[in-house]
Amino acid sequence: MSWKLRLETTLADRAAAVGTLSCLISALSDMLEATVFLIGPAGQVISRAVPPGASSTAIPTLERLESPEGPVAAGAAAGVVRVDGGRTGGRDYMLGSVVDGDHLFGWVVTPIEGSVSVAHVQWAVDRAVVHLTAEFVSQRRIARVAWNARANLARQMVRSTTYDADLRACAEYLGVDLAADRVIAFVLERGRSSGSAVDAGRLGDLISEDLDVDILTIRGTEGVILSIEAPAGVGNATVIARCKAAVNKGLDRMGDRFAVAGISSVTRPGQLRRAYREAFEAARCLDRYPSESNRAIACDELGPARLLVANSNEQSVRMYVYDVLGDLLAGGVSNNDLLRTLQEFFDSGRSVRDTAVRLDVHENTVRHRLGRVHDITGLDVAANSNDQLSAQTALLILRLQGHHAVPGFGRVAR
Repeated sequence: MSWKLRLETTLADRAAAVGTLSCLISALSDMLEATVFLIGPAGQVISRAVPPGASSTAIPTLERLESPEGPVAAGAAAGVVRVDGGRTGGRDYMLGSVVDGDHLFGWVVTPIEGSVSVAHVQWAVDRAVVHLTAEFVSQRRIARVAWNARANLARQMVRSTTYDADLRACAEYLGVDLAADRVIAFVLERGRSSGSAVDAGRLGDLISEDLDVDILTIRGTEGVILSIEAPAGVGNATVIARCKAAVNKGLDRMGDRFAVAGISSVTRPGQLRRAYREAFEAARCLDRYPSESNRAIACDELGPARLLVANSNEQSVRMYVYDVLGDLLAGGVSNNDLLRTLQEFFDSGRSVRDTAVRLDVHENTVRHRLGRVHDITGLDVAANSNDQLSAQTALLILRLQGHHAVPGFGRVAR
């Protein structure tokens, strides 16, 4: 049996094995008697195989492999690339791209060494690329089917108040725990009604990796919905804080500067429709009143006033703020302490004692400042419930706008 026929037979046999990508790389390595790498389009090592008795070969970076001396275009036949200097010591490599259409899956790289001729190495790499491409395409199709199945399950969970037998069977097949409490995160881009620019799959993977929990992802017409499983035995406030931090971190890692997110409360099964509305309203608040300091916000931080802020005319809301607190804002920095004290008063449950502790001042100082607020604005926030609601709603807008005198969301006040 000729060498080429043995290689093609081996590759075909390995293509039917479990862990096909690594099996194909291993088969190519055995036949070439050389180290073979499969690296991703970003330069990460996907698989590596070293023949028995051989020492592992260091692989140069993609930048050096694609040097002017001999770059190989994506989709072209495998070619020789010369890399000089460094740890490679001036070595020739065979480089072949694994491409389907305009999608680059990765590169096959092997040093040209041993008894196999350069022509045979090129032919072998080209044949391996054919089998690797077929495997990548197959895995991509399977992943899309699985992703779509999980997305459809998530949609039914959000829409349904009771879970029927078909939905339970689908969840069992996909390994989704229907009995777990969940948090809904709604992600959209500022100034747009569509979340198409947000990479839903990648964002879900990043958050899942960070939280180590199951996440169902839906790409909708209005944005991206993430259904995040709440771990058992962890307090709700802690779960919300972790989800918010993970969403912020995920958006940062994706380099997405425009997307904003709303986080629902921890919600029991069958009530995810309400959680979706909470997260959507919270995200809308950030979308309508953007600031550099706020990328994700929990509905619990906004309270019921989020409904007004998310759905009212923007100009009317801004006018409302100045109608309620305009005299305080017009006073400039001299009234910053009054605004901060007012916010801390509400954050502490309208407790003068707790407000004093938060601000590290005497209780009488807090009472004096609340009296000054009454004198300037006419709001009796210490005793009148209507005035309290008015002031809290106006302060909410200032916090969303990132006003310097008001403690921001998630920040500890001085």
